[in-house]
Amino acid sequence: MIPIIRPTLVDFSDVEAEFKEVWESGQVTVSKYTALFEKKVAKTLKVKNVIAVSSCTSGLILGAKALALKGEVILPTFTFAATAHALIWNNVTPVFCDSEKGTYNIDVKKIESLITKKTSAIMPVYIFGVPPKIDALEKIAAKYNLKLLFDSAQGLGATFKGVPSGGFGDIEVFSLSPTKVVSSIEGGLITTNNDELANNIRQLRDYGKSADGEDMDHVGLSARISEFHSIVGLKNFQKVRQLIRNRLNIIKLYKKHLKNTRGITFQHVPDTCKSTGNYMVIFIDERKAKASRDEVYKYMSDNGAQTKKYFYPALHMQTAYMKYRKKYSGKLPVAEKAALEGLALPLYSHMDNSLVLKVCRLIKEVL
Repeated sequence: MIPIIRPTLVDFSDVEAEFKEVWESGQVTVSKYTALFEKKVAKTLKVKNVIAVSSCTSGLILGAKALALKGEVILPTFTFAATAHALIWNNVTPVFCDSEKGTYNIDVKKIESLITKKTSAIMPVYIFGVPPKIDALEKIAAKYNLKLLFDSAQGLGATFKGVPSGGFGDIEVFSLSPTKVVSSIEGGLITTNNDELANNIRQLRDYGKSADGEDMDHVGLSARISEFHSIVGLKNFQKVRQLIRNRLNIIKLYKKHLKNTRGITFQHVPDTCKSTGNYMVIFIDERKAKASRDEVYKYMSDNGAQTKKYFYPALHMQTAYMKYRKKYSGKLPVAEKAALEGLALPLYSHMDNSLVLKVCRLIKEVL
């Protein structure tokens, strides 16, 4: 089976000495290597503050907490569940927005109609590693005095109009899970240019402890990252440009061999953006193709290639969000169509071209 993802990691020999040092020191969490990792990311992204945490999801929860979000927050329905989960954990109501055709990012033209007196923030997502229309989002947020919390899970290394991700809005949160371009095996990064927010989040990462550790200033989480994860993250992040370059070349190869296949379209990447290439997703229109997305999914599985219906279902159609289904069903047509047509193909930074060609051959066989 060709796996849909494999984390691209450095050789174990490259981390062995640091692992042993940490093991023998007993300083196994949020210590020397976490600080080095945070410093390296901050310098590369040109952002003032980076806080490494246990996962992107915990980072989103803490980001929403630090921003004191309340009432309603506008977010895309075409995204991974963690985006909305973070709001629910903060007792905030998600307000689902449709997607923009082509990029499948949040449709900024639909946002203002969703703003009410209860709205406290907008929560855009870097869909498959492509930045949304950040300048337009910042303009809307400023106009209505709203917070801007980016779910940048798939966006580490992306740029918008030549500016690296990390410093946009109030807070950005990145994932370092095995499915991401840069993996620390598990983990996340919170970035902000606001020093007060950063200090608050550092406390929230460790339960909300006071500076002396004797009191609790806030109700936080145990969201610390281990030194072992920080070592892996640091080593991989040092190769971020090469990892992204490899993935974009693989995506280019996929598109070359699939572009003339009837019924298939690809995500549009605007000239203003540089994608991380976090996922290679095709969209299969069963009205034009010889098989539906689900039929292609089954054929690929039966013939040794793992794929993923992504993002599927759209959030407002998922069981955990069933209470929103009646309100939104049929009213977010671009997102709902994308959720029914999107199929993520195998992609990882060290993927051999021969595997790409095999996947393409299978898709052509069924379509």
